[in-house]
Amino acid sequence: MTRKKAMLVISFGSTYAGTRSKDIGGIEQALAGAFPDYDQYRAFTSNIIRRNLAGEHIIVESPQAAMEKLRQEGYDTVILQPTHLLHGEEFEQKILTLKDRFRPFFKKITISRPLIDRNEDYPIVITALQSQLPALGGNEGVVFMGHGSPRDNNRSFGRTYNRLQEIFDQRGIPALVGTVEEGDSPAFADVLEKLKERGWEKVHLFPLMVVAGNHATNDMYGDDGDSWKSQIEALGIKTEGYLCGIGRNKAVQALYVTHSLEALTENSSE
Repeated sequence: MTRKKAMLVISFGSTYAGTRSKDIGGIEQALAGAFPDYDQYRAFTSNIIRRNLAGEHIIVESPQAAMEKLRQEGYDTVILQPTHLLHGEEFEQKILTLKDRFRPFFKKITISRPLIDRNEDYPIVITALQSQLPALGGNEGVVFMGHGSPRDNNRSFGRTYNRLQEIFDQRGIPALVGTVEEGDSPAFADVLEKLKERGWEKVHLFPLMVVAGNHATNDMYGDDGDSWKSQIEALGIKTEGYLCGIGRNKAVQALYVTHSLEALTENSSE
């Protein structure tokens, strides 16, 4: 009997239509192209985003509700592919837990990995990020705003963003990484200190996030005095902002596809 197969692409979500289409949608399209034998479905982990979208008559299921729907429709083989950047609380509590909860109802459930999860992911992501940078003058640099995973029980806490900074420095790429959430590192205060040391006259600001949503639009490049843009310009440094999530980066999309293929191979004995 032919198995009825589905791929559930699970994202944090976004209320910005453009990011849902280009960032999340870009990843989904790449996965659909790589797995034509799987019917594709979407789920968002953020309760707030799903509620806000429902108010606009846009319905996106939670991961649990989506899995229940797949069970009712008779699927027996499912790949869960998160589009989350790293192995944090959302992945651990809202995705990994689905396997045990739904194991009795499916012949096979395969859970793939977030974008940055193993050591070999870091240089691939750095190369992908480097490919989207503009040509830089000798007195220019780049600042990436990461979200952060500010809980020390998360595997990525205090690791992911610092490791990315180490590789940027090793490769001689004029880029600084900071986190918007208090508690994780590098903090934005650290970024400001390094900007003073490096003496750049212009900074290009990019979100180090799958989607360019509220953090990118307001915290990174908003006009309020506490935005990253405003605080950097207060140092006398010019800025240019790029409101594009890394989900639309083709190399990033390819890495998610690779993770799904690897997950299937690693779980082929199940």
